[in-house]
Amino acid sequence: MKEISLKPADLARGVLIAVALAATLFPFYWMVNTSLKPGTEVFLSPPTFFSRNWSFDAYRIVFETRPMGRYLLNSLIVSLGATALSVFLSALAAYGFTRFFIRGATVFVLFLLFTKMLPETLLIIPYFQIMASLGLVDSYLALILAYSSFALPFSVWMLIGFFRTIPREIDEAAIIDGASRFQAFSRVILPLARPGLVAVALFTFIIAWNSYVWALVLTTNADMFVTSVGVANLVGEYRVQWNELMAATVIAAAPVMALYAFLNRHLVSAITSGAVKA
Repeated sequence: MKEISLKPADLARGVLIAVALAATLFPFYWMVNTSLKPGTEVFLSPPTFFSRNWSFDAYRIVFETRPMGRYLLNSLIVSLGATALSVFLSALAAYGFTRFFIRGATVFVLFLLFTKMLPETLLIIPYFQIMASLGLVDSYLALILAYSSFALPFSVWMLIGFFRTIPREIDEAAIIDGASRFQAFSRVILPLARPGLVAVALFTFIIAWNSYVWALVLTTNADMFVTSVGVANLVGEYRVQWNELMAATVIAAAPVMALYAFLNRHLVSAITSGAVKA
């Protein structure tokens, strides 16, 4: 049996990776651990890193005392709507930038990235005034438009890099065979760009699902609250039931984590393609 020898550099790299992984996973473990503890054990000093009294009572209480199902449904509707709109618009924009010679296209793409650098809070008041004048406050459409507009700059930039990896000769061959420009785009190019589209969809979905400020500003009716606002409302004025708050946080984070775990390979593929070809 061949003996495996580790170099000092490899050993140091492994230790650093293990430390970084532990530092990354520990907050999530502590969140789950707290959510499973009884309320009386949460405030023990020193804290218990592993409880023998784990139970799902906090999860049951959260669903019984709060409309978590409604919050999750609202988040799902808004996130899917923003994702669909962002993917559709960014795909059209990126295809146009990579297939047609548009004067000032480079400047416009740089301007898109510049808008992403601006803090979203600068636009809260004007955006709220616009939505109020249109009668869209407390509606799914207001949130969908807000989330998709902030996801579009990076989504367009990402898809531009990805579409550039697809040769233009493929479009020309489809058009020679009788397809229109839109048919070549929808039936030929989009299937080839599927990893990039999935990455944009995942990026937008995470933004929409996790957003708090815009949902807080644009919704005043409790029936329209999304998960992030509903979880924040668990923080009381005089006390906080930390096990219930952590249970609600786990419930809110679980869909996004599951989706990311399922689609992360597409995200990595699209980002690397965009980084090399953009």
